[in-house]
Amino acid sequence: MLFLYFVLLITICVFVVCFIFFVLVQLLAEFTTDAPFVPVPSKVEDDVIKALELNSNNTLYDLGCGDARILLRAVKKHPDIKAVGIEVAFLPYLLAKFYTRNYQNIVIKREDIFKTDISSATHIFLYLYPAVINRLIENIRNQCKPSTRIVSCDFELENTTPDSIIELDSSKPRGKRLCVYKI
Repeated sequence: MLFLYFVLLITICVFVVCFIFFVLVQLLAEFTTDAPFVPVPSKVEDDVIKALELNSNNTLYDLGCGDARILLRAVKKHPDIKAVGIEVAFLPYLLAKFYTRNYQNIVIKREDIFKTDISSATHIFLYLYPAVINRLIENIRNQCKPSTRIVSCDFELENTTPDSIIELDSSKPRGKRLCVYKI
Protein backbone atom coordinates (compact mmCIF):
# COMPACT_ATOMS: atom_id res chain seq x y z
CA MET A 1 0.00 0.00 0.00
CA LEU A 2 2.84 2.34 0.84
CA PHE A 3 4.31 1.66 -2.61
CA LEU A 4 1.07 2.81 -4.28
CA TYR A 5 1.10 6.05 -2.30
CA PHE A 6 4.71 6.60 -3.30
CA VAL A 7 3.90 6.02 -7.01
CA LEU A 8 0.90 8.35 -6.77
CA LEU A 9 3.03 11.03 -5.10
CA ILE A 10 5.73 10.75 -7.77
CA THR A 11 3.09 10.92 -10.53
CA ILE A 12 1.54 14.04 -9.04
CA CYS A 13 4.97 15.67 -8.64
CA VAL A 14 5.87 14.92 -12.27
CA PHE A 15 2.53 16.34 -13.42
CA VAL A 16 2.99 19.53 -11.35
CA VAL A 17 6.55 20.05 -12.60
CA CYS A 18 5.45 19.53 -16.22
CA PHE A 19 2.56 21.95 -15.77
CA ILE A 20 4.78 24.63 -14.23
CA PHE A 21 7.33 24.14 -17.01
CA PHE A 22 4.59 24.50 -19.65
CA VAL A 23 3.25 27.70 -18.07
CA LEU A 24 6.73 29.22 -17.78
CA VAL A 25 7.55 28.40 -21.41
CA GLN A 26 4.27 29.96 -22.56
CA LEU A 27 4.88 33.12 -20.51
CA LEU A 28 8.43 33.39 -21.81
CA ALA A 29 7.18 32.99 -25.38
CA GLU A 30 4.66 35.80 -24.94
CA PHE A 31 7.37 38.30 -24.08
CA THR A 32 10.01 37.15 -26.57
CA THR A 33 7.92 36.92 -29.74
CA ASP A 34 7.65 39.52 -32.47
CA ALA A 35 4.40 40.76 -30.95
CA PRO A 36 4.23 40.53 -27.16
CA PHE A 37 0.87 40.91 -25.45
CA VAL A 38 0.41 44.64 -24.93
CA PRO A 39 -3.29 45.54 -24.72
CA VAL A 40 -4.73 48.51 -26.55
CA PRO A 41 -5.23 51.32 -24.03
CA SER A 42 -8.88 51.28 -23.00
CA LYS A 43 -9.17 55.04 -23.57
CA VAL A 44 -8.71 54.56 -27.34
CA GLU A 45 -11.04 51.60 -27.88
CA ASP A 46 -13.98 53.78 -28.96
CA ASP A 47 -11.70 55.79 -31.25
CA VAL A 48 -10.55 52.56 -32.92
CA ILE A 49 -14.13 51.41 -33.50
CA LYS A 50 -15.05 54.81 -34.93
CA ALA A 51 -11.99 54.81 -37.25
CA LEU A 52 -12.85 51.32 -38.52
CA GLU A 53 -16.20 52.65 -39.82
CA LEU A 54 -17.95 49.32 -39.38
CA ASN A 55 -21.48 48.54 -40.50
CA SER A 56 -23.59 45.40 -40.78
CA ASN A 57 -22.21 42.51 -42.82
CA ASN A 58 -18.59 43.61 -42.26
CA THR A 59 -15.95 41.15 -41.16
CA LEU A 60 -13.40 42.56 -38.73
CA TYR A 61 -10.08 40.77 -38.18
CA ASP A 62 -7.88 41.69 -35.23
CA LEU A 63 -4.43 40.26 -35.95
CA GLY A 64 -2.75 39.65 -32.63
CA CYS A 65 -6.02 40.20 -30.81
CA GLY A 66 -4.65 39.64 -27.31
CA ASP A 67 -7.60 39.48 -24.91
CA ALA A 68 -10.07 40.46 -27.69
CA ARG A 69 -11.02 43.82 -26.22
CA ILE A 70 -11.33 45.51 -29.65
CA LEU A 71 -13.47 42.66 -30.99
CA LEU A 72 -15.75 42.84 -27.96
CA ARG A 73 -16.14 46.59 -28.23
CA ALA A 74 -16.83 46.33 -31.98
CA VAL A 75 -19.50 43.65 -31.56
CA LYS A 76 -21.17 45.57 -28.74
CA LYS A 77 -21.43 48.66 -30.95
CA HIS A 78 -22.17 46.75 -34.18
CA PRO A 79 -23.92 43.46 -33.30
CA ASP A 80 -24.39 42.46 -36.96
CA ILE A 81 -20.70 42.22 -37.82
CA LYS A 82 -18.55 39.09 -37.80
CA ALA A 83 -15.38 39.42 -35.74
CA VAL A 84 -12.32 37.18 -35.94
CA GLY A 85 -9.38 37.34 -33.58
CA ILE A 86 -6.05 35.74 -34.35
CA GLU A 87 -3.71 35.13 -31.43
CA VAL A 88 -0.81 32.71 -31.13
CA ALA A 89 0.24 33.31 -27.50
CA PHE A 90 -1.42 30.83 -25.18
CA LEU A 91 -2.45 33.03 -22.23
CA PRO A 92 -3.99 35.89 -24.27
CA TYR A 93 -5.71 33.29 -26.47
CA LEU A 94 -7.31 31.70 -23.39
CA LEU A 95 -8.38 35.13 -22.11
CA ALA A 96 -9.90 35.99 -25.49
CA LYS A 97 -11.77 32.68 -25.64
CA PHE A 98 -13.09 33.23 -22.12
CA TYR A 99 -14.17 36.86 -22.65
CA THR A 100 -15.90 36.10 -25.96
CA ARG A 101 -17.57 32.85 -24.95
CA ASN A 102 -21.08 34.37 -25.02
CA TYR A 103 -20.76 35.99 -28.45
CA GLN A 104 -21.80 33.88 -31.43
CA ASN A 105 -20.32 36.29 -33.96
CA ILE A 106 -16.80 36.37 -32.49
CA VAL A 107 -14.36 33.63 -33.47
CA ILE A 108 -10.96 33.38 -31.78
CA LYS A 109 -8.30 31.31 -33.54
CA ARG A 110 -4.92 30.28 -32.17
CA GLU A 111 -2.90 30.73 -35.34
CA ASP A 112 0.16 32.50 -36.66
CA ILE A 113 -0.86 35.89 -38.09
CA PHE A 114 1.54 35.35 -41.00
CA LYS A 115 -0.09 32.06 -42.02
CA THR A 116 -3.78 32.58 -41.30
CA ASP A 117 -6.39 33.07 -44.03
CA ILE A 118 -7.67 36.64 -43.86
CA SER A 119 -9.27 36.77 -47.29
CA SER A 120 -12.77 37.36 -45.88
CA ALA A 121 -11.71 40.50 -43.99
CA THR A 122 -13.37 43.79 -44.87
CA HIS A 123 -11.70 45.54 -41.92
CA ILE A 124 -8.44 44.80 -40.10
CA PHE A 125 -7.15 46.18 -36.82
CA LEU A 126 -3.44 46.07 -35.96
CA TYR A 127 -1.63 46.95 -32.77
CA LEU A 128 1.73 45.47 -33.63
CA TYR A 129 5.32 46.66 -33.81
CA PRO A 130 6.35 48.28 -37.12
CA ALA A 131 8.64 45.38 -38.08
CA VAL A 132 5.75 42.94 -37.68
CA ILE A 133 3.28 45.16 -39.56
CA ASN A 134 5.69 45.58 -42.44
CA ARG A 135 6.25 41.82 -42.69
CA LEU A 136 2.50 41.30 -42.58
CA ILE A 137 1.37 43.90 -45.11
CA GLU A 138 2.28 41.82 -48.20
CA ASN A 139 0.11 39.00 -46.89
CA ILE A 140 -2.74 41.45 -46.37
CA ARG A 141 -2.36 42.88 -49.87
CA ASN A 142 -2.23 39.40 -51.42
CA GLN A 143 -5.25 38.02 -49.60
CA CYS A 144 -7.64 40.90 -49.02
CA LYS A 145 -10.07 42.49 -51.42
CA PRO A 146 -9.50 46.03 -52.63
CA SER A 147 -11.03 48.60 -50.26
CA THR A 148 -10.21 46.56 -47.15
CA ARG A 149 -9.90 49.12 -44.36
CA ILE A 150 -6.91 48.83 -42.03
CA VAL A 151 -6.53 50.72 -38.78
CA SER A 152 -3.15 50.57 -37.07
CA CYS A 153 -2.71 51.97 -33.59
CA ASP A 154 0.47 54.04 -33.12
CA PHE A 155 2.51 52.62 -36.02
CA GLU A 156 2.54 53.43 -39.73
CA LEU A 157 3.22 51.05 -42.59
CA GLU A 158 6.50 51.50 -44.44
CA ASN A 159 6.27 52.83 -47.99
CA THR A 160 2.52 53.36 -47.65
CA THR A 161 0.88 56.69 -47.06
CA PRO A 162 -2.09 56.50 -44.69
CA ASP A 163 -5.43 57.76 -45.99
CA SER A 164 -5.76 59.55 -42.69
CA ILE A 165 -4.08 59.87 -39.33
CA ILE A 166 -6.25 60.43 -36.30
CA GLU A 167 -4.31 62.13 -33.53
CA LEU A 168 -5.33 61.04 -30.04
CA ASP A 169 -4.09 61.97 -26.55
CA SER A 170 -0.37 62.51 -27.07
CA SER A 171 0.39 62.79 -23.35
CA LYS A 172 0.23 59.00 -22.95
CA PRO A 173 3.00 56.61 -24.07
CA ARG A 174 0.61 54.34 -26.02
CA GLY A 175 -2.48 55.03 -28.08
CA LYS A 176 -1.30 58.36 -29.50
CA ARG A 177 -2.69 58.00 -33.00
CA LEU A 178 -4.53 55.80 -35.44
CA CYS A 179 -3.28 55.32 -39.00
CA VAL A 180 -6.08 54.47 -41.43
CA TYR A 181 -5.43 52.75 -44.77
CA LYS A 182 -7.48 51.34 -47.61
CA ILE A 183 -5.83 48.54 -49.53
